[in-house]
Amino acid sequence: YGIGHISGGHINPAVTLSFMVLRLQSITAGILYMLAQFAGATLGSILLWGCTASLTVHCDDERDSDGNLPGDINGVCSSSAKADGSGYGPPFGLGVNIVAPRVSNGSAFLIEMMGTFLLVFTVLHVAVHNKSTAGNVAPIAIGWAVLVAHLVLIPFTGCGINPARSFGPMIVDTIGGLGPVVWTRGCWVFYTAPFAGSTVAAFTYKFIFCEEDDAKDVIEEAAKKKNDDLEKVNRPEIDDLELQPNDTGETENMESA
Repeated sequence: YGIGHISGGHINPAVTLSFMVLRLQSITAGILYMLAQFAGATLGSILLWGCTASLTVHCDDERDSDGNLPGDINGVCSSSAKADGSGYGPPFGLGVNIVAPRVSNGSAFLIEMMGTFLLVFTVLHVAVHNKSTAGNVAPIAIGWAVLVAHLVLIPFTGCGINPARSFGPMIVDTIGGLGPVVWTRGCWVFYTAPFAGSTVAAFTYKFIFCEEDDAKDVIEEAAKKKNDDLEKVNRPEIDDLELQPNDTGETENMESA
């Protein structure tokens, strides 16, 4: 609802890729979208670090004589400790995505791919398909898809389904000294599985659920909307202006001239 009328509200490179695959967005525009998404995720992670940095300031000061931490801060301190024991990085690793110890890389890939498939499939059907009846509630349906994916995926991978969301915390954690902790087994899953799931969802939508005529209508409608937007920018807004007659007949004189 916030930026949908400006850019479509992708905020996810996987969603943007599906639009590129379906030719609803040019490759150039898609790449620019992705760069903005990765940059935004990194900036957001920096802001989050700034908001939570004080949580680990007193970790060492709170240890008892045996070196143990109180229960109320043990979680944040232990999850934020650097691998070499030299201090603490961003609290809780800023929620970075990590494959759970008992989950194989193959399983993590499949889980992330299916979670992203669910998201992109929902986006295409409620926000793109020309027969969709979702209207202004499309973002709510998309939000529910994200919620379902998180409820299922969090115990396995922390639920990425968005390469930018995974990238931001990993970069900032690396800056904060947690690089060896976050760039570990299975980190590649979060940059491959979402794109795979997005591609599968796009082809499923195109070849199974979207008739050929419907696909052409969607592409033509998107192109028409783009042209209309360009015309609004390049043309003075005079269409709605009407000459109003007055008592002196100035309007008639102007028209005669």
